[in-house]
Amino acid sequence: MNVDLNVNLHPSHVVSTALTGTVDCELDKQGRPRLDRPYSATLTLPVDSLKCGNALQDREMRRRLDASRYPTITARVTQGEALSRGGRYLISARLALHGRTRAIESTVRLRVTGTTMTVDGDQVINVKDFGVAPPRLIMLRMEPEVRVRSHIVAELQEPTSASRPRG
Repeated sequence: MNVDLNVNLHPSHVVSTALTGTVDCELDKQGRPRLDRPYSATLTLPVDSLKCGNALQDREMRRRLDASRYPTITARVTQGEALSRGGRYLISARLALHGRTRAIESTVRLRVTGTTMTVDGDQVINVKDFGVAPPRLIMLRMEPEVRVRSHIVAELQEPTSASRPRG
């Protein structure tokens, strides 16, 4: 996952590869999620896994996000809607960050190839909506809007006999 920060003096990028979670859905024969059946997705990101490559900035980011008190960022999908045959979906989710939970909407691209599901998304969030004050140090100023780009690769698992519908 990549986060782009708008800083007035230089671009800044935060990266994490520690995103974990589950997607539970039934796929049709073309590998598309069956949105007429129950589905869910929950993703969790440890705040301490976010790194920009500068130890001072990383420490300040963890302090601003209060990582000791709120160690994770969580997104729970609440609704999905197919937008086109190209695998694009509009998803609604509840994003929990810094002790506050807000509703967000995002367009994602979902592909299933063999036993792998790939989801790519791009979302702008305002950290002030979550009670996070962007840093301002002398001439350095970070804008409150951050762009979150995600590339999620999930391995598909066959349902167990206990979870298969019985008829």
